[in-house]
Amino acid sequence: MSSNIYELLNDVQTDMENYKAEEPDDIERKRWKKKAAKDIIGKGKKKRRWKPVAGVCAAAVILAVGVGSGPLHYVVQAAVKLISYDIASILGIKKDLEPYKTVIGKSVTSNGITITLNEVIVNEDEIIVSSTKEYDEKITDENKRFIGVNVYINGKSVSDSASGGEEQVGDNTIVSVSECDIKDVDLSQTFDFEIQYMDYDNMSATWEFEFSASGEELAQSTNTVQINKTFTLDDGTEVYLDKFTDNPLGQKIYFSTSTGNCDYDLVLRGTDDCGNAVEFTLSRWSNGVGRMNISTIDNGNLSDDATELYLTPYTVKFPEQSGKLSNDFKQAGEAFTIDIRPQQK
Repeated sequence: MSSNIYELLNDVQTDMENYKAEEPDDIERKRWKKKAAKDIIGKGKKKRRWKPVAGVCAAAVILAVGVGSGPLHYVVQAAVKLISYDIASILGIKKDLEPYKTVIGKSVTSNGITITLNEVIVNEDEIIVSSTKEYDEKITDENKRFIGVNVYINGKSVSDSASGGEEQVGDNTIVSVSECDIKDVDLSQTFDFEIQYMDYDNMSATWEFEFSASGEELAQSTNTVQINKTFTLDDGTEVYLDKFTDNPLGQKIYFSTSTGNCDYDLVLRGTDDCGNAVEFTLSRWSNGVGRMNISTIDNGNLSDDATELYLTPYTVKFPEQSGKLSNDFKQAGEAFTIDIRPQQK
């Protein structure tokens, strides 16, 4: 393992609506289902069969086998010798997130595992959670549990999908970060949250935490710019790039399609007006709305001095039969410009 790379955050999308066992969405089916079974424990380790469970927003454990091997293209950047439970440190964010996070520091023990909810950040349409899992015994391939996370507000499940990554530290401890999407809730207000961790292999084993948190300060620090750009996929589907958002946690681009479907992996590549390389990669697709997040693996965080982005769309079709993902991206439209800080001009 690299001295400064924990692992890629791999997206796992599970429809949580009313605890029903729903069919996974398009990205889930094409991108994760056939890969999870062989990758879930990591390269060179004993394989475990993926067990889909309705009602759990799972943080997948995908050990990095090469930069870019995970669809989210995030990196957890804290080194083992500098272990931190701070969200900013784990995600490699160099900005001060103290004003936006809620420190919890509560622990619950169940079935031989103590989970500590370290801190959370409520951001736009998601809640980011840092936790540690302390096993009573030395962690092995045989006793390591696959634990999902679900989010409730006022007793109602609001988790739509999630991504996450975790890394074992020492013999007994795992550090993890989960990014859970929240649907149909204005997170700029203060809410009473409940976060429930659940063992996939033992549904009676749960760890529950209650706290209040708000995304108000981060919402006030979020810059939103309408994009209104369109490009066309090879199958004729039009992709509408709707808006760009920017805050201390990072940058996102939201999009939709003319058909309500997305059978392609999407990447936006280019530079900012300072000459720095910039890339946005596909993060979410659910209920006709998609999201792309800035990738910091090769290029780092977006420069504070940047005022414009010059981006070009590239696409590749998801495999219909084989689980192998193609990296043969082809240009799908003309370059375009996003004025990301119009208020400064």
